Amino acid sequence: MPEDDESQRDLKHELANAQARTKAAQHLLKRAADQIDELVESDCEDQLKEEASKAAERFRRAAKE
Repeated sequence: MPEDDESQRDLKHELANAQARTKAAQHLLKRAADQIDELVESDCEDQLKEEASKAAERFRRAAKE
């Protein structure tokens, strides 16, 4: 039984690590989207602004998943 307890602890630890990595990635995606939005406000061509805005939105959707 001690091996089962150890295995379960290891699995919980791996899960917690995976959840932390996911949360960090979501944060980075949101931050990237915010930075893209800031750049879009600069002097860019309309088409480039639209493409950047679409990329920012994709990042935000990915961050929510």
